[in-house]
Amino acid sequence: MTRELEFLPARLPPHVDPDQEATRKPINYAALAYRYRFWLGAGALLGLALGHAAYTKLGPEYDASAQILVSRRNPVPLKEDQRTLGDWGERSEHIALIMSPMIVNKAAEIGHLKDLPTFQKSTDIAEDVLDHLHVKRSSGQDRSFTNVLSLNFTCKRAADARAVVQAVIDAYAAYLEATRSEKSTEALHLAQQAHDEVLKRLKDKEQEYHAFRDAAPLQWKTPVAGLAPDAQSSTNVHQERVLAIEEQRRLNMLRQAELQSRLRAIDEAVKRGDSRDAMELMIRQFLNHDGRTGLEQQRQQEIAVFEARLLPLLLEEQRLTRDYGKDHPELQGVRKSIDSTMAYFRSRGIRMLEDPTPSPDGAANRHRELDFVQLYVDSLHQQMAELRIRDEELAAVFETESEQAKEVARFQAQEQALNAELTRLRELWGQLVTQVNQVGIERQGTGYSLTQIAPVKDTLSIKRILKFWGAGSMFGMGLIAGICVLRELRDSRLKTLQDLRLYLRLPVLGNVVHFNGNVERTAPLADRAHPMLRYLLAPHSLEAENYRSLRTALGVVCEGRDAKIVQVSSPEPGDGKTTTIANLAVAVAQSGKRVLLIDADLRRPSCHRLFRVPLDIGLSDVLKGDIEFLNAVRGTVVNNLSLMTAGQLPTNPAELLSSPRLARMLHEARDEFDLVLVDAPPLLAVSDPCVIGRNTEGLLLVVRLGKNNVRAVNQAREVIQTNGLELLGVVANGAVLGDGAESDYHGHYYRSYQPADTPTREPVAVS
Repeated sequence: MTRELEFLPARLPPHVDPDQEATRKPINYAALAYRYRFWLGAGALLGLALGHAAYTKLGPEYDASAQILVSRRNPVPLKEDQRTLGDWGERSEHIALIMSPMIVNKAAEIGHLKDLPTFQKSTDIAEDVLDHLHVKRSSGQDRSFTNVLSLNFTCKRAADARAVVQAVIDAYAAYLEATRSEKSTEALHLAQQAHDEVLKRLKDKEQEYHAFRDAAPLQWKTPVAGLAPDAQSSTNVHQERVLAIEEQRRLNMLRQAELQSRLRAIDEAVKRGDSRDAMELMIRQFLNHDGRTGLEQQRQQEIAVFEARLLPLLLEEQRLTRDYGKDHPELQGVRKSIDSTMAYFRSRGIRMLEDPTPSPDGAANRHRELDFVQLYVDSLHQQMAELRIRDEELAAVFETESEQAKEVARFQAQEQALNAELTRLRELWGQLVTQVNQVGIERQGTGYSLTQIAPVKDTLSIKRILKFWGAGSMFGMGLIAGICVLRELRDSRLKTLQDLRLYLRLPVLGNVVHFNGNVERTAPLADRAHPMLRYLLAPHSLEAENYRSLRTALGVVCEGRDAKIVQVSSPEPGDGKTTTIANLAVAVAQSGKRVLLIDADLRRPSCHRLFRVPLDIGLSDVLKGDIEFLNAVRGTVVNNLSLMTAGQLPTNPAELLSSPRLARMLHEARDEFDLVLVDAPPLLAVSDPCVIGRNTEGLLLVVRLGKNNVRAVNQAREVIQTNGLELLGVVANGAVLGDGAESDYHGHYYRSYQPADTPTREPVAVS
């Protein structure tokens, strides 16, 4: 039974319109390649021969190869941040440099490549060398200390190839050495140049500093601290003087304010009318506050004496005078004590505030008082004048010292800038000295060294002959493939089941492989049946199995549609519809059903030849009314299979088939038989199938693969649709093993197992 009975448009490619695709035949390139596999093989052999001939004419080539080791030199063990010369030339850079015109031109100069026979006619040696030079890394990794590189050059002369490889190696070795030397020398030169320049600037700056120090003022004692290695703390003398004068002016101003406040206090005491004793006491307090110097010390002595000795006596004298009068004896004793005390202190050199002297009448005047208040006021005015003069002089000195202090400050600022520049230059000079020393140390441990670890060898290039052979084979196969594709495009025939299923929208019920009618004469029924009845004469053959599958599929379809009258036709003559319907009728009859085979092809009948029966009585006689239906039916060599031949060929077959007798006959046949098979003419040849189809219950279309083209099958489908015929399915006739059909599996089965003495699975009954 076939695996697929219905057409599935969903299996078409997404860009395909099913209605349009039915009008053209697509190309299955895989099936096409398989079909023309022998042609393609022949094309490949032809191309291989052409490639070999081209290789023989052009001549062989030789591959010269060598290996080199490019490794970093051992660096001086310095810290990474102390290194001056960095690394260069990673593995990718090595390959790019070797393959660069710079190295190749240098190789041409070193190896005198222009004198080699290979490059005597060359206009650009570098380009010619680079076209055939290949460099690859054999070992090593990124940023590794060692890299092994393989160099390969191909040309027609072995000696020239070796010379080119050796020249490239020598050129790159010279480049690495020159680059290392150039880089280290340049770095050392730049470092030394920078060192000399900074040293010159440092010396010039030191001379400038010394000249500046020579021009500095004398009052500027020492350099500014911390700005030079020999620096000490500095002193601006004028600035110190300005500060001292400012302090004296401040004290002078405070003294003036103090004296002014005392004068105001005395004036207010006079205005209030305070007693002289109170004012003197206030003045003494002022004097005591001023300190113990000069007259002030004397006043303090008088105040001490007055308070300790004389003041109590004076107070006692005043009390006795107030209480007892001037002549009281006790008062006289107190006065004598006062005179004795004053005489004693006077003899000691202590001047008292009250100096009792004799009066004009010769009596001592103890109450004459000194005018201390006025004296103190005059002293205050003199001090005020002195302070004003002093303030004016201090102001003049302040201005002078301020100007000189500013001048010295400018010198200090200039010295600070000079010292800062000197410090920076000394630090930079120290760094450059270190750098020059490091470059001198590192220059011998930087860069790369090249070692040739394998000599240059030449071998015959196998790739060249493989290229010629491969190119020739591809050319031959491509040429044959193009011819096959062009032929396939021009050929619109249907060759595989996929063409029917996927592109013509027709349900395929089964396929029958191609077979011939050769049967041994000793085979059963060989003299009573035509050799094309394969189901009858070779029941174990592959084609017989195909008919069984078709019988099963047709039975399923007819049962689902309750169809018992089936017309079999084809698009064109020679498609094998008669052979198909005859073998299908035998297969159905062998299953136990009563089958009637009607030959309705009134133009070219063939069923009577297959079953070896006469053509004298048949369908035409029944349609004319000359004979009854059952009288025209005759038996065959197959049990349950009856045959109605076409009868005598009429002159008007189409009109005869259009008569109502055909419908009545088919109706009677439907009642008498389980299945009625009608063999009709081709659809595109005559209109008879359309006339017969109106009285049948289904149409089975036989398409011959490799014969019918897309246009013919599509026209047949359109005829079926136009006349409203019920298409039950398609039978693919003439399928070829190996086209991807279901017959491949069955063919393999029947080829691998053929029993020798096994009886037929469905014995033939001979009537």
